[in-house]
Amino acid sequence: MQKFIIFLVFLFSITTVISQKTSDVDSLNNHFQIEIKENQNKINQDIENGKKKISDFNIFKNWKMGFSYGITQFGGDLRQHNHYPAYQETGDFYELKTAVAFSLHKRINSFYSISAEILSGKFSGLRRSNEYLGYTVYDPYNNYEGNGDKFNASFKEADLIANVDISNVFSYFFNSKKANKLFFNGKLGIGYNIYNSVRRNLISDTYIYSFGYKDEGSNSSGIDYGNDKKGLFTSPSETVYLYGIQAKYKLNEKLNLTLDYTVRNGETDKWDASIMNTQNLTDRFDFLSFGISYKFGHHNYSNEWESPIDNLNSSVNTIEANIIGLSLDSDHDGVSDSFDKDPNTPIGVAVDGSGIALDVDMDNVPDFIDADPFSSRGSIVDLNGVEFDSDNDGIPDSKDLESNTKAGSIVNQYGISITINNNNYNETAFLPSVYFETGSKFISSSNLKRLTTVAQIMILNPTIRINVIGNTDFTGTTESNNKLGKERAEEVVRYLVETFGIERSRCVTFSNGEAKPITTNNNTSNEFSNNYLREINRRVDFQIIY
Repeated sequence: MQKFIIFLVFLFSITTVISQKTSDVDSLNNHFQIEIKENQNKINQDIENGKKKISDFNIFKNWKMGFSYGITQFGGDLRQHNHYPAYQETGDFYELKTAVAFSLHKRINSFYSISAEILSGKFSGLRRSNEYLGYTVYDPYNNYEGNGDKFNASFKEADLIANVDISNVFSYFFNSKKANKLFFNGKLGIGYNIYNSVRRNLISDTYIYSFGYKDEGSNSSGIDYGNDKKGLFTSPSETVYLYGIQAKYKLNEKLNLTLDYTVRNGETDKWDASIMNTQNLTDRFDFLSFGISYKFGHHNYSNEWESPIDNLNSSVNTIEANIIGLSLDSDHDGVSDSFDKDPNTPIGVAVDGSGIALDVDMDNVPDFIDADPFSSRGSIVDLNGVEFDSDNDGIPDSKDLESNTKAGSIVNQYGISITINNNNYNETAFLPSVYFETGSKFISSSNLKRLTTVAQIMILNPTIRINVIGNTDFTGTTESNNKLGKERAEEVVRYLVETFGIERSRCVTFSNGEAKPITTNNNTSNEFSNNYLREINRRVDFQIIY
């Protein structure tokens, strides 16, 4: 009986283990099935998106045609007013004329479209004699009567235009939502204009000159010229550059009302049959029109508006995940370890974009340990970043034109020995300046060699005195900077007296405060570089007095 019970227990245990293993396998299999299905759905979705993008660029889709009618206003030599049209009662002549346009559009995407436009109509202008003062009127046949003139031009034009959906573009900058009815397009294009233009006297309506007419000549012959136009292929033509804006009001999915204003600039001064040197070197005309457009064929209406704000959500999430993965910064220098070329930079040290400690003077000694961050480019420095000065005259070897100056000699900025002037301070004599940290009067160890040079000159030239002049940067108030400049000068004098035994009476202290900076460029993009630029102003200068 006991053996039978043991057998049952053993059989139950085996069954339980097998069942558990089977359950784990089924669970794992289900997990893989779900993952495979999700990946397959993603692949299918990518394929569909790819097909959708390809179909959006189908040459046979997203077309529309438009018709518009409007008024033209000429701008050139023959225009009476700058901002509004003129009217002449005699002859009932008005500057505004009309034109019609037919256009064909192809939408590339929700932002851009191209269009071809055919335009036909007239434009005209007049100019009274009072507007010709100081100008020589163009009159090859001596037909101008002196009372002003006018012109009429008929034209035909073909244009190729690039359009930008301003409503969509502006949504990137102003977080705008989809417009329900009203849209705006910007236009920029080039065209080919064929024209016939005749110019006449303003009052008598007699012929003066023309372009694109077969009959022309002097009125003395008694013939009424300017009535026989040349044919379409023999008339003069010009290139046109155009720009404008169009407002579209959506009536339904197919129809839009349009209001269009376009400026057409011609590469010509002949549209008004007048070639003159006035304030208008070339001619132009403006076309303000009202029309209707109709979408034909297949259109992807859902893609006409693209909201950048809505589409950014998924992109932002992806970018955020990538940023988290790149955010590890072991040395806390602001450069991710993935891009940091020196991941062990000391805390608080400013670095460049690659994580390397800044070296403003490029002497291969990082600024945070550089005792002289203003070394000349290409000069030889020691391990502390200080240029070598073989003769200890305060001028580094890279700038010293007299490399073996006698100890204690007074030199100029090029290291050449000079003789000081009597009863005056010498402007050409050079003594190295002493530099300070922001708001500090403490003399750092990097300045000790400079002060040694100053002391040596004073010891070996016992008859000279020096002006000790303190300067500051722009940090703080003017009053506090004047005080700080004075304190820096006094601290330098104290050091010379106590360390080198210089007589206090040989030093006269002054303060410029912030009034005489060497550099005012404290607006670079890098704050650490700004600090070094300001350090040039945080200094004590010396002037030798005989």
